[in-house]
Amino acid sequence: MPLTQSARLQKRIQSFAVIGILLTGLLVALATAVPMYRHAHALAERALADTARGEARTAGQFLAKSADIARQIASRSAVRDRLEAYNRREISLAELADFSTPRIRDALDQAGQIAGMVRFDRDGNPVLALGLPLPRAAAALPASASGDVRFAGPFATEHGHHLLVGAPILAREGEWIGSDVLAFDLTPLEDMLSSDLVRTAYPAASQVLYHRHTGVAMAWGPPAGMVAILPSLAALPASTREALEGELGRVRPDGATGEDVVFALELEEAPGWIYALVTPGRAFAQPILTQLLFPLAAIGALVLLGALLTARAMRPLMQRTLDQSRRLLELSEKQRLAASVFEGSPQGIVIMDTTHRIVDANRACTAMTGFSLASLRGRSYCEALLDPAQRDRTGADICASIERHGEWRGEGELLRADGGRFPAWQNITAVRAADGTTRHYIGMFSDISEQRMAEERIRHLAHHDALTDLPNRTLLNDRLGVAMDHARRSAQPLALLFIDLDRFKYVNDSLGHPLGDRLLQTVAQRLRAVLREGDTLARLGGDEFVVMVEGLAGPEDAERIACKLLQALQQPAVLDGHELFVGGSIGISLFPQDGDTIEALVRRADAAMYRAKEAGRNTFRFHTDEQASRSRERFELEHGLRHAVQRGELRLLYQPQAHCRSGALVGVEALVRWQHPERGTITPDRFIPLAEEIGLICEIGEWVLDTACAQARTWERAGRPLRMAVNLSGQQISTDGLVDAVRGALDRSGLSPCLLELEITEGHILRRVEHCIDTLRALKALGITLAIDDFGTGYSSLSYLKRLPVDRLKIDRSFVEGVPADHDDTAIVATILAMARNLGLEVIAEGVETEDQLRHLTAAHCDEYQGYLLGRPEPADAIDARFSVAAGPAETARQTR
Repeated sequence: MPLTQSARLQKRIQSFAVIGILLTGLLVALATAVPMYRHAHALAERALADTARGEARTAGQFLAKSADIARQIASRSAVRDRLEAYNRREISLAELADFSTPRIRDALDQAGQIAGMVRFDRDGNPVLALGLPLPRAAAALPASASGDVRFAGPFATEHGHHLLVGAPILAREGEWIGSDVLAFDLTPLEDMLSSDLVRTAYPAASQVLYHRHTGVAMAWGPPAGMVAILPSLAALPASTREALEGELGRVRPDGATGEDVVFALELEEAPGWIYALVTPGRAFAQPILTQLLFPLAAIGALVLLGALLTARAMRPLMQRTLDQSRRLLELSEKQRLAASVFEGSPQGIVIMDTTHRIVDANRACTAMTGFSLASLRGRSYCEALLDPAQRDRTGADICASIERHGEWRGEGELLRADGGRFPAWQNITAVRAADGTTRHYIGMFSDISEQRMAEERIRHLAHHDALTDLPNRTLLNDRLGVAMDHARRSAQPLALLFIDLDRFKYVNDSLGHPLGDRLLQTVAQRLRAVLREGDTLARLGGDEFVVMVEGLAGPEDAERIACKLLQALQQPAVLDGHELFVGGSIGISLFPQDGDTIEALVRRADAAMYRAKEAGRNTFRFHTDEQASRSRERFELEHGLRHAVQRGELRLLYQPQAHCRSGALVGVEALVRWQHPERGTITPDRFIPLAEEIGLICEIGEWVLDTACAQARTWERAGRPLRMAVNLSGQQISTDGLVDAVRGALDRSGLSPCLLELEITEGHILRRVEHCIDTLRALKALGITLAIDDFGTGYSSLSYLKRLPVDRLKIDRSFVEGVPADHDDTAIVATILAMARNLGLEVIAEGVETEDQLRHLTAAHCDEYQGYLLGRPEPADAIDARFSVAAGPAETARQTR
């Protein structure tokens, strides 16, 4: 601490010395700058006043000259005598004008700066006007015969700026007989006041010429000597206005505040006129500050140089003391740091001499090993801490590595004082002096027991299911590979049983995932309880389990194990007061007859499990060749279906729909077919369920919508509008993007919405009633029509039917085929037709194949029909051909057959 305080004190002395020099320099600068500023400011004010006086003298001379010219023209004797004769009514106005005009014009031309004039008689009436019209001439008339010249203006006209000067006309006896008003062009005055002197000395300055009696001002200023006529002083800045109206002959204000600096004075040659020179305060002060810049900069440089030299002169004196203090501080800090690291390190540390004897150990070492420092001191590292069984070999490795590389590191077990052992990562390093000789050794070690446990836990989790602690797919594949190799050598078959729980999804959805997880744990315990010690039970995920059984005598052993597993699954599980019943479906594949690879065995057991579900669940099935063929066919269809849309393999056929009474063609139903390149035409009942299962139904449905709308639009443009009926699957209705897909198909095709009809089966609607109702209302808002397909085949609910925004019911073909012979079918059809009429819905019957069926439906007031009697599903060009045939239903049916 004393060394640190000494270093701070020395730095403080140096800082005070430098600060004293800087403050002294600042005082010198202020003492120099203030008188210099005042002197420069006085000189600047004097220069501004001298410039203003010179410009004011120029303006006054111009005004005085203008007054003299006006007097001279008014005093011309011949013209004056004629005006006197006119006042006495001795001559007429015309005679006065004829005589006066040429003579006055000559006088005006000689003057050279008069733009116009008006002569008034004694009564103030204008008798003569020359040059520029002067509508404001009366404002410049002298007040009486004894008055001198009178100024009016200046005024701005389209010809420039002019000043009116009025002069009295006096007879020879001194009697006032009239007045002259002359308009003087102010351009010469503007040019004089825009001299190079003002522009050079005060480039940003402006000038004001103010007539006190009229209150009119004229201002010159930047940019480019712009001139403005001001009817009053209100338009001028406050500082300029105060200078013109206040005390004249002094500079105001002083320019230090940044306001305009003004010098105003009255023109001696033209009383009543005031001239002001106005310059911005910053422009006025800039030359003054520029004059001060060099002296102040020189003073500042000298002060900084003095401070720098002082600091440099003091630095060598202080550096030696500071270096010594720093070395002592660094040494002390290193010692404290080393001690804190040694004692505070979480690793065990021992310090050994050159003979490998322990001389010191930290707290972590004694805590991990249980040995006290006294019991360790004087013993070698290997003797005190290494396992006796490894002491010789490990000690030799340590010594050899240190001799070659200067250190040794490795993993091994260390002893505890209670006789126990723990895994440790160890590092022993030789500490050498500057000459390369070894001074001592440092040994460091850390307990890695938790790391070992974590690694073991990670390895376990990588091969086991986290929920049930059963082997996962990875471990199953490993064991299955080993078992298949053993089965090949021993010629004993093995069985793979693929288990999928029945009704588990219902439990999971209704009671929640936590309870579902506990049920899976219970099932795992029951399945494990009925298996042998050497059998493998694995969970693949979800509710799927796999059992691998080795050493079978034949398929009967696998069947017996499957029965035990099913019996275990049939027992109810009671969880949180719920009695849960779940069964299982088991598929069995045998090695080697059902496959010689892991993938083949699992895939075929999985396929057999699906056969068990199809057989009614809670049973088992062995893999068969027929099942393999069906699985292969399904796989090929699934693979081909994923590319069918992109490859253009889907086709649309259209089955016509007609009016029962007139036989007129009113619409078609779009039916999709898959034209497989190898299998030929595949009907929807084979690939639509597969598309729903693998998630392709929406993509196919959008393609059908686009294609059907485009074809219907083609017929509409040709003047043959037909209603286009398109079937929707249950998945399409359940998706949120259905409305956007329909809207997009209509927008892309341009089809009128009223020509599109969507058909939905009632079973799909009743699964998600509220969602379907909202979706159907949104579709209805697009302007399309809606129909319920296969009506009467599901669990119809009339309470929901009345809420659905549908337009049409479609009677299923299963009811139509028995009409009129079957009494039950006839009654059902009649009931549907009556209910539809009461609900205001139209009805179309499908599957009509005979004339008797059509006649019965027509008599029962059915609206429309479709079926083989009218026509089979056919391409669009076949529908085009129907438009050219005007035939009734019966004739159409004969043509079709």
